Amino acid sequence: MATKVVMPKMGYDMEEGKIVRWLKDEGAPVHRGEDIAEIETEKVNIAIQAYGDGVLRKQVAKEGETVPVGEMIAVIGAPDEPIDLEALRKQTGEEGEIAEDTVGAGEGREAVPEVASAGAQALAVSGGTPEAPMPKEEAGAIGATPQARLKVSPLASRLAAERGIDLRQVQGTGPGGRITRDDVLHFAEQAAAPKPAAPEKRPVQPAAQVTPEGLAPMRQAIARRMAQSKREAPHFYVTIAIEMNEALKLRDTINSVADDASRVSVNDLVVKAVAGALATHREFNARLMEDRLTQEEAINIGMAIALPDGLVAPALMHCEEKSLTQIARASKDLIARAKSGGLRPEELTEATFSTSNMGMFDVESFSAIIVPPQVAILAIASVQETPVVRNGQVMVAQIMRVTLSADHRAVDGAQAALFLQEVRKRLENPALLLV
Repeated sequence: MATKVVMPKMGYDMEEGKIVRWLKDEGAPVHRGEDIAEIETEKVNIAIQAYGDGVLRKQVAKEGETVPVGEMIAVIGAPDEPIDLEALRKQTGEEGEIAEDTVGAGEGREAVPEVASAGAQALAVSGGTPEAPMPKEEAGAIGATPQARLKVSPLASRLAAERGIDLRQVQGTGPGGRITRDDVLHFAEQAAAPKPAAPEKRPVQPAAQVTPEGLAPMRQAIARRMAQSKREAPHFYVTIAIEMNEALKLRDTINSVADDASRVSVNDLVVKAVAGALATHREFNARLMEDRLTQEEAINIGMAIALPDGLVAPALMHCEEKSLTQIARASKDLIARAKSGGLRPEELTEATFSTSNMGMFDVESFSAIIVPPQVAILAIASVQETPVVRNGQVMVAQIMRVTLSADHRAVDGAQAALFLQEVRKRLENPALLLV
Protein backbone atom coordinates (compact mmCIF):
# COMPACT_ATOMS: atom_id res chain seq x y z
CA MET A 1 0.00 0.00 0.00
CA ALA A 2 1.36 3.42 -0.99
CA THR A 3 2.07 5.72 1.94
CA LYS A 4 3.03 9.37 2.06
CA VAL A 5 6.10 10.96 3.59
CA VAL A 6 5.42 14.40 5.08
CA MET A 7 7.53 17.31 6.26
CA PRO A 8 8.43 16.38 9.86
CA LYS A 9 8.10 18.72 12.83
CA MET A 10 11.58 19.13 14.33
CA GLY A 11 10.90 21.66 17.04
CA TYR A 12 8.29 23.34 19.20
CA ASP A 13 7.91 26.32 16.84
CA MET A 14 8.87 24.79 13.49
CA GLU A 15 6.35 25.66 10.80
CA GLU A 16 8.13 24.71 7.59
CA GLY A 17 11.23 23.09 6.19
CA LYS A 18 13.17 23.12 2.93
CA ILE A 19 14.12 20.14 0.79
CA VAL A 20 17.89 20.52 0.48
CA ARG A 21 18.33 17.46 -1.70
CA TRP A 22 16.87 14.08 -2.44
CA LEU A 23 19.24 11.26 -1.60
CA LYS A 24 17.14 8.72 -3.49
CA ASP A 25 15.85 9.10 -7.04
CA GLU A 26 12.30 8.35 -8.08
CA GLY A 27 11.97 4.64 -8.75
CA ALA A 28 14.89 3.78 -6.51
CA PRO A 29 14.41 1.02 -3.94
CA VAL A 30 14.62 2.13 -0.34
CA HIS A 31 15.47 -0.05 2.59
CA ARG A 32 14.93 0.36 6.29
CA GLY A 33 17.45 2.80 7.78
CA GLU A 34 18.52 4.40 4.49
CA ASP A 35 18.50 8.18 4.12
CA ILE A 36 16.02 9.35 1.51
CA ALA A 37 16.18 13.14 1.80
CA GLU A 38 17.95 15.99 3.56
CA ILE A 39 15.71 18.71 5.00
CA GLU A 40 16.78 22.10 6.34
CA THR A 41 15.12 23.98 9.21
CA GLU A 42 16.20 27.18 10.90
CA LYS A 43 18.38 25.36 13.44
CA VAL A 44 19.22 21.90 12.09
CA ASN A 45 19.47 19.78 8.99
CA ILE A 46 17.54 16.51 9.04
CA ALA A 47 18.33 13.35 7.10
CA ILE A 48 15.07 11.42 6.88
CA GLN A 49 15.49 7.66 6.89
CA ALA A 50 13.23 4.98 5.47
CA TYR A 51 11.57 2.94 8.17
CA GLY A 52 10.65 0.04 5.91
CA ASP A 53 11.32 -1.38 2.48
CA GLY A 54 9.71 -0.12 -0.72
CA VAL A 55 10.27 2.09 -3.74
CA LEU A 56 10.42 5.89 -3.77
CA ARG A 57 7.56 6.30 -6.22
CA LYS A 58 7.23 10.08 -6.26
CA GLN A 59 9.18 13.13 -5.11
CA VAL A 60 6.25 15.47 -4.52
CA ALA A 61 8.41 18.38 -3.29
CA LYS A 62 11.38 19.49 -5.36
CA GLU A 63 14.87 20.36 -4.16
CA GLY A 64 14.98 23.91 -2.85
CA GLU A 65 11.23 23.96 -2.19
CA THR A 66 9.95 25.08 1.23
CA VAL A 67 7.10 22.95 2.54
CA PRO A 68 4.84 23.49 5.59
CA VAL A 69 5.06 20.94 8.39
CA GLY A 70 2.73 18.00 7.78
CA GLU A 71 2.44 18.41 4.02
CA MET A 72 3.35 15.53 1.72
CA ILE A 73 6.83 15.56 0.23
CA ALA A 74 7.08 12.03 -1.21
CA VAL A 75 5.33 8.70 -1.73
CA ILE A 76 6.75 5.26 -0.99
CA GLY A 77 5.06 2.09 -2.21
CA ALA A 78 5.31 -1.08 -4.23
CA PRO A 79 6.92 -0.88 -7.67
CA ASP A 80 3.80 -1.28 -9.81
CA GLU A 81 0.88 -0.18 -7.65
CA PRO A 82 -1.19 2.80 -8.81
CA ILE A 83 -0.53 6.10 -6.98
CA ASP A 84 -3.38 8.53 -6.30
CA LEU A 85 -1.69 11.70 -5.08
CA GLU A 86 -4.94 13.53 -4.35
CA ALA A 87 -6.26 10.67 -2.23
CA LEU A 88 -2.97 10.56 -0.32
CA ARG A 89 -3.09 14.31 0.26
CA LYS A 90 -6.57 14.00 1.76
CA GLN A 91 -5.51 11.32 4.23
CA THR A 92 -5.94 12.69 7.74
CA GLY A 93 -3.73 12.22 10.77
CA GLU A 94 -1.61 14.11 13.21
CA GLU A 95 0.33 16.97 11.74
CA GLY A 96 3.65 15.66 10.60
CA GLU A 97 2.53 12.03 10.79
CA ILE A 98 4.28 9.49 8.59
CA ALA A 99 2.97 6.00 8.05
CA GLU A 100 4.54 3.79 10.70
CA ASP A 101 5.80 1.22 8.22
CA THR A 102 7.32 3.78 5.86
CA VAL A 103 9.62 6.21 7.61
CA GLY A 104 10.78 6.06 11.18
CA ALA A 105 13.42 6.54 13.75
CA GLY A 106 15.76 3.93 12.31
CA GLU A 107 16.90 0.61 13.69
CA GLY A 108 16.57 0.30 17.42
CA ARG A 109 14.71 3.58 18.01
CA GLU A 110 11.03 4.18 18.56
CA ALA A 111 9.12 6.56 16.33
CA VAL A 112 8.59 10.03 17.75
CA PRO A 113 5.13 11.46 16.92
CA GLU A 114 6.08 15.10 17.52
CA VAL A 115 8.79 14.88 14.88
CA ALA A 116 6.62 13.13 12.35
CA SER A 117 7.76 9.67 13.37
CA ALA A 118 10.63 10.49 11.06
CA GLY A 119 13.88 8.59 11.22
CA ALA A 120 15.86 11.78 11.24
CA GLN A 121 19.44 12.35 12.23
CA ALA A 122 19.59 16.02 13.29
CA LEU A 123 22.60 17.79 11.82
CA ALA A 124 23.52 20.80 13.97
CA VAL A 125 24.14 23.93 11.98
CA SER A 126 27.84 23.74 12.77
CA GLY A 127 27.94 20.85 10.29
CA GLY A 128 29.32 17.36 10.49
CA THR A 129 28.43 13.74 10.28
CA PRO A 130 25.42 11.98 11.82
CA GLU A 131 26.03 9.29 14.38
CA ALA A 132 26.10 5.66 13.32
CA PRO A 133 24.34 3.73 11.92
CA MET A 134 25.35 5.33 8.61
CA PRO A 135 23.72 4.51 5.30
CA LYS A 136 25.70 2.31 2.95
CA GLU A 137 25.84 5.12 0.40
CA GLU A 138 27.42 8.33 1.73
CA ALA A 139 24.68 10.96 1.87
CA GLY A 140 27.13 13.77 1.17
CA ALA A 141 29.04 12.06 -1.68
CA ILE A 142 29.34 13.96 -4.93
CA GLY A 143 30.54 12.99 -8.39
CA ALA A 144 29.34 10.98 -11.33
CA THR A 145 30.90 7.65 -10.39
CA PRO A 146 31.81 5.87 -7.17
CA GLN A 147 35.48 6.47 -7.95
CA ALA A 148 34.85 10.19 -8.36
CA ARG A 149 32.82 10.59 -5.18
CA LEU A 150 33.96 12.81 -2.37
CA LYS A 151 32.76 12.29 1.16
CA VAL A 152 31.27 15.59 2.31
CA SER A 153 28.81 16.62 5.00
CA PRO A 154 25.58 18.32 3.83
CA LEU A 155 26.48 21.64 5.49
CA ALA A 156 30.00 21.57 4.05
CA SER A 157 28.50 20.98 0.60
CA ARG A 158 26.11 23.91 1.02
CA LEU A 159 28.87 26.24 2.29
CA ALA A 160 31.09 25.30 -0.63
CA ALA A 161 28.30 25.99 -3.13
CA GLU A 162 27.56 29.37 -1.52
CA ARG A 163 31.23 30.39 -1.68
CA GLY A 164 32.03 28.91 -5.09
CA ILE A 165 34.58 26.47 -3.69
CA ASP A 166 35.61 23.40 -5.68
CA LEU A 167 35.39 20.59 -3.11
CA ARG A 168 37.98 18.58 -5.04
CA GLN A 169 40.56 21.09 -3.78
CA VAL A 170 39.54 20.75 -0.11
CA GLN A 171 41.39 18.36 2.19
CA GLY A 172 38.94 16.41 4.37
CA THR A 173 39.83 15.81 8.00
CA GLY A 174 36.70 13.94 9.08
CA PRO A 175 36.28 10.17 9.40
CA GLY A 176 37.44 8.42 6.24
CA GLY A 177 38.58 11.73 4.75
CA ARG A 178 35.08 13.24 4.94
CA ILE A 179 35.01 16.98 4.23
CA THR A 180 33.47 18.88 7.14
CA ARG A 181 32.22 22.43 7.60
CA ASP A 182 35.51 23.38 9.30
CA ASP A 183 37.49 22.05 6.33
CA VAL A 184 35.53 24.31 3.95
CA LEU A 185 35.90 27.34 6.24
CA HIS A 186 39.65 26.69 6.62
CA PHE A 187 40.03 26.43 2.83
CA ALA A 188 38.11 29.68 2.38
CA GLU A 189 40.30 31.45 4.93
CA GLN A 190 43.47 30.19 3.23
CA ALA A 191 42.21 31.27 -0.17
CA ALA A 192 41.28 34.70 1.16
CA ALA A 193 44.63 35.23 2.91
CA PRO A 194 46.38 38.27 1.38
CA LYS A 195 49.48 37.61 -0.72
CA PRO A 196 52.66 39.50 0.21
CA ALA A 197 52.93 42.62 -1.90
CA ALA A 198 55.10 45.68 -2.09
CA PRO A 199 53.67 48.54 -0.03
CA GLU A 200 51.94 51.19 -2.05
CA LYS A 201 50.61 54.58 -1.18
CA ARG A 202 46.87 54.91 -1.28
CA PRO A 203 44.71 57.97 -0.86
CA VAL A 204 43.02 58.34 2.49
CA GLN A 205 39.56 56.78 2.31
CA PRO A 206 36.57 58.16 4.17
CA ALA A 207 35.39 56.23 7.20
CA ALA A 208 33.58 53.06 6.20
CA GLN A 209 29.83 53.07 6.58
CA VAL A 210 28.41 50.40 8.86
CA THR A 211 25.88 48.28 7.01
CA PRO A 212 23.36 46.51 9.26
CA GLU A 213 23.14 42.78 8.68
CA GLY A 214 20.08 40.63 9.20
CA LEU A 215 20.11 37.89 11.80
CA ALA A 216 21.21 34.47 10.62
CA PRO A 217 18.40 31.88 10.53
CA MET A 218 19.58 30.19 13.72
CA ARG A 219 19.71 33.50 15.60
CA GLN A 220 16.26 34.34 14.26
CA ALA A 221 14.92 31.09 15.67
CA ILE A 222 16.60 31.71 19.04
CA ALA A 223 15.35 35.30 19.15
CA ARG A 224 11.78 34.32 18.30
CA ARG A 225 11.63 31.49 20.80
CA MET A 226 13.25 33.37 23.68
CA ALA A 227 11.07 36.42 23.07
CA GLN A 228 8.04 34.15 23.06
CA SER A 229 9.14 32.61 26.36
CA LYS A 230 9.61 35.97 28.09
CA ARG A 231 6.37 37.28 26.63
CA GLU A 232 4.15 34.32 27.52
CA ALA A 233 5.75 32.77 30.61
CA PRO A 234 5.77 34.90 33.79
CA HIS A 235 9.29 34.08 34.96
CA PHE A 236 10.35 34.15 38.58
CA TYR A 237 13.78 33.36 39.96
CA VAL A 238 15.10 31.57 43.05
CA THR A 239 18.83 31.28 43.87
CA ILE A 240 20.49 28.95 46.35
CA ALA A 241 24.12 28.44 47.43
CA ILE A 242 25.44 24.87 47.53
CA GLU A 243 28.59 23.72 49.33
CA MET A 244 30.38 21.47 46.86
CA ASN A 245 33.31 20.20 48.98
CA GLU A 246 32.03 16.64 49.38
CA ALA A 247 30.72 16.44 45.81
CA LEU A 248 34.12 17.47 44.46
CA LYS A 249 35.80 14.81 46.61
CA LEU A 250 33.47 12.21 45.11
CA ARG A 251 34.26 13.46 41.63
CA ASP A 252 38.00 13.24 42.27
CA THR A 253 37.66 9.71 43.66
CA ILE A 254 35.70 8.53 40.63
CA ASN A 255 38.01 10.24 38.15
CA SER A 256 41.10 8.70 39.73
CA VAL A 257 40.00 5.28 38.49
CA ALA A 258 37.62 6.07 35.60
CA ASP A 259 38.46 5.94 31.92
CA ASP A 260 38.28 9.18 29.93
CA ALA A 261 34.71 8.59 28.76
CA SER A 262 33.48 8.04 32.33
CA ARG A 263 35.24 10.96 33.99
CA VAL A 264 32.71 13.04 35.91
CA SER A 265 32.36 16.82 35.63
CA VAL A 266 30.64 19.28 37.94
CA ASN A 267 27.87 19.49 35.36
CA ASP A 268 27.39 15.71 35.53
CA LEU A 269 27.04 15.93 39.31
CA VAL A 270 24.40 18.64 38.97
CA VAL A 271 22.47 16.79 36.27
CA LYS A 272 22.36 13.67 38.43
CA ALA A 273 21.17 15.71 41.43
CA VAL A 274 18.54 17.46 39.31
CA ALA A 275 17.27 14.13 37.97
CA GLY A 276 16.80 12.91 41.54
CA ALA A 277 15.03 16.13 42.54
CA LEU A 278 12.73 15.95 39.52
CA ALA A 279 11.73 12.42 40.51
CA THR A 280 10.34 13.75 43.79
CA HIS A 281 9.15 17.15 42.50
CA ARG A 282 7.49 16.11 39.29
CA GLU A 283 5.70 19.44 38.85
CA PHE A 284 9.00 20.71 37.41
CA ASN A 285 9.34 17.78 35.02
CA ALA A 286 6.48 19.11 32.94
CA ARG A 287 5.44 20.78 29.71
CA LEU A 288 2.81 23.51 29.35
CA MET A 289 1.11 23.77 25.97
CA GLU A 290 -2.08 25.74 25.29
CA ASP A 291 -3.05 25.88 28.97
CA ARG A 292 -2.57 22.12 29.32
CA LEU A 293 0.06 21.12 31.88
CA THR A 294 1.45 17.61 31.52
CA GLN A 295 3.80 16.04 34.05
CA GLU A 296 6.12 13.74 32.12
CA GLU A 297 7.21 10.28 33.19
CA ALA A 298 10.60 10.31 31.46
CA ILE A 299 13.18 12.74 32.87
CA ASN A 300 14.89 14.22 29.80
CA ILE A 301 17.23 17.01 30.87
CA GLY A 302 18.19 19.56 28.22
CA MET A 303 21.76 20.86 28.21
CA ALA A 304 22.47 24.26 26.65
CA ILE A 305 25.40 23.79 24.25
CA ALA A 306 27.13 26.71 22.52
CA LEU A 307 27.77 26.37 18.78
CA PRO A 308 29.62 28.78 16.47
CA ASP A 309 26.32 30.08 15.09
CA GLY A 310 24.20 30.03 18.23
CA LEU A 311 22.86 27.65 20.81
CA VAL A 312 21.06 24.32 21.03
CA ALA A 313 19.67 22.56 24.09
CA PRO A 314 19.37 18.85 23.28
CA ALA A 315 18.19 16.46 25.96
CA LEU A 316 19.97 13.74 27.89
CA MET A 317 17.25 11.14 27.56
CA HIS A 318 15.89 9.09 30.48
CA CYS A 319 18.18 10.47 33.18
CA GLU A 320 16.06 8.66 35.77
CA GLU A 321 17.55 5.40 34.48
CA LYS A 322 21.19 6.51 34.35
CA SER A 323 23.94 6.22 36.96
CA LEU A 324 26.37 9.09 37.52
CA THR A 325 29.02 7.63 35.23
CA GLN A 326 26.39 6.83 32.60
CA ILE A 327 25.33 10.47 32.68
CA ALA A 328 28.99 11.47 32.29
CA ARG A 329 29.40 9.27 29.21
CA ALA A 330 26.06 10.33 27.72
CA SER A 331 26.73 14.05 28.20
CA LYS A 332 30.12 13.83 26.46
CA ASP A 333 28.50 11.99 23.58
CA LEU A 334 25.66 14.53 23.38
CA ILE A 335 28.03 17.51 23.31
CA ALA A 336 30.20 15.88 20.64
CA ARG A 337 27.20 15.10 18.44
CA ALA A 338 25.75 18.58 18.90
CA LYS A 339 29.02 20.08 17.63
CA SER A 340 29.66 17.58 14.84
CA GLY A 341 26.12 17.14 13.63
CA GLY A 342 24.49 13.96 14.90
CA LEU A 343 21.64 14.96 17.18
CA ARG A 344 18.56 12.75 17.14
CA PRO A 345 15.03 14.15 16.68
CA GLU A 346 13.85 13.18 20.15
CA GLU A 347 16.84 14.95 21.72
CA LEU A 348 15.68 18.19 20.14
CA THR A 349 11.98 17.90 20.94
CA GLU A 350 11.46 15.88 24.13
CA ALA A 351 13.36 17.73 26.88
CA THR A 352 11.27 18.03 30.04
CA PHE A 353 13.61 20.35 31.99
CA SER A 354 16.78 22.21 31.04
CA THR A 355 20.10 23.34 32.49
CA SER A 356 22.48 26.08 31.41
CA ASN A 357 26.03 25.94 32.76
CA MET A 358 28.42 28.91 32.59
CA GLY A 359 30.64 27.69 35.41
CA MET A 360 33.62 27.41 33.08
CA PHE A 361 33.53 31.20 32.59
CA ASP A 362 34.04 32.12 36.26
CA VAL A 363 30.46 33.38 36.60
CA GLU A 364 29.19 34.06 40.11
CA SER A 365 25.50 33.78 39.22
CA PHE A 366 23.09 34.31 36.34
CA SER A 367 19.55 33.48 35.30
CA ALA A 368 18.39 31.65 32.19
CA ILE A 369 15.29 31.88 30.00
CA ILE A 370 12.84 28.98 30.10
CA VAL A 371 12.74 26.88 26.93
CA PRO A 372 9.07 26.46 25.98
CA PRO A 373 7.05 24.33 26.48
CA GLN A 374 9.10 23.41 29.59
CA VAL A 375 8.26 25.15 32.85
CA ALA A 376 11.72 25.63 34.40
CA ILE A 377 15.45 25.87 33.72
CA LEU A 378 18.42 25.76 36.12
CA ALA A 379 21.34 28.19 35.65
CA ILE A 380 24.61 26.77 37.03
CA ALA A 381 27.39 29.19 38.02
CA SER A 382 31.03 28.58 38.94
CA VAL A 383 32.29 26.73 41.99
CA GLN A 384 34.23 29.37 43.93
CA GLU A 385 36.25 29.46 47.13
CA THR A 386 34.13 31.44 49.56
CA PRO A 387 34.55 32.27 53.26
CA VAL A 388 31.74 30.78 55.35
CA VAL A 389 31.03 30.56 59.07
CA ARG A 390 30.77 27.09 60.66
CA ASN A 391 30.26 26.77 64.43
CA GLY A 392 31.52 30.29 64.96
CA GLN A 393 34.66 29.69 62.89
CA VAL A 394 35.46 31.19 59.50
CA MET A 395 36.49 28.63 56.92
CA VAL A 396 36.85 28.44 53.14
CA ALA A 397 34.27 26.35 51.30
CA GLN A 398 33.70 25.53 47.64
CA ILE A 399 30.39 27.29 46.94
CA MET A 400 28.29 27.07 43.78
CA ARG A 401 25.20 29.19 43.19
CA VAL A 402 22.38 27.92 41.05
CA THR A 403 19.32 29.90 39.97
CA LEU A 404 16.01 28.34 39.02
CA SER A 405 13.90 30.22 36.47
CA ALA A 406 10.33 28.95 36.71
CA ASP A 407 7.01 29.63 35.01
CA HIS A 408 4.55 31.06 37.55
CA ARG A 409 1.64 29.66 35.54
CA ALA A 410 2.76 26.14 36.43
CA VAL A 411 4.58 26.40 39.79
CA ASP A 412 4.94 28.72 42.76
CA GLY A 413 7.86 30.08 44.76
CA ALA A 414 7.56 27.66 47.68
CA GLN A 415 7.69 24.72 45.29
CA ALA A 416 10.79 26.18 43.65
CA ALA A 417 12.52 26.58 47.03
CA LEU A 418 11.75 22.98 47.99
CA PHE A 419 13.02 21.74 44.63
CA LEU A 420 16.31 23.60 45.06
CA GLN A 421 16.68 22.31 48.61
CA GLU A 422 16.40 18.79 47.22
CA VAL A 423 19.10 19.51 44.63
CA ARG A 424 21.34 20.94 47.38
CA LYS A 425 20.74 17.97 49.69
CA ARG A 426 21.90 15.58 47.00
CA LEU A 427 25.03 17.56 46.17
CA GLU A 428 26.02 18.19 49.78
CA ASN A 429 25.44 14.49 50.56
CA PRO A 430 26.86 13.00 47.36
CA ALA A 431 26.34 9.39 48.46
CA LEU A 432 22.76 10.07 47.31
CA LEU A 433 24.11 10.48 43.77
CA LEU A 434 25.25 6.86 43.78
CA VAL A 435 21.87 5.29 44.50
